[in-house]
Amino acid sequence: MRGPLLSGALGSPATLDRVCNLVRSHAPVVVLSALWLAETLVAEIPILALVEEQKRNAAARAQRRAHKLGFPLAIVVAAAEVPLAPNSVGAVLVDSLVDIEEEAAASDLLVGLLPALKPDGIVVSLDATKSPTLEARVSAIFLAANLANICQVRPREGALVTWARAPHPAISAVRVRALSIEA
Repeated sequence: MRGPLLSGALGSPATLDRVCNLVRSHAPVVVLSALWLAETLVAEIPILALVEEQKRNAAARAQRRAHKLGFPLAIVVAAAEVPLAPNSVGAVLVDSLVDIEEEAAASDLLVGLLPALKPDGIVVSLDATKSPTLEARVSAIFLAANLANICQVRPREGALVTWARAPHPAISAVRVRALSIEA
């Protein structure tokens, strides 16, 4: 398995194999925004991709290609709200969490996903970086979202895969409630 030509270290076979091995037992798997990642992984596991409105045409093409090959890819165009039922998702894949400039916004994104995660669900971030500082920043974002058992690996130079388990549902409920009060 290999990502598209310009996907770099994140699209390398080592990185994608590692991600597949992480999420395979955590179905259903949701990929946020990264169509290339959804299209690549669907050859191995069923994927639900949530994409922004401006990616609607590319998403339709990706879905046609996947269905033509018999791959189980579902794509939903989602606005600011993530349309996922509580306790319905086994794994959420986020591409380039490190690119979100404000740590609080990145943490809020992860906290917003927590209600959708099953009790044994995981969050996975794929980031293209060689910087130990950015590696630590991703860990800090996961910590701020109260995720548990945080792990990081570099399956290939320039690729960082970070994953963690969902916190106890009571913790998730408190965090989500606090976010709604702040908003």
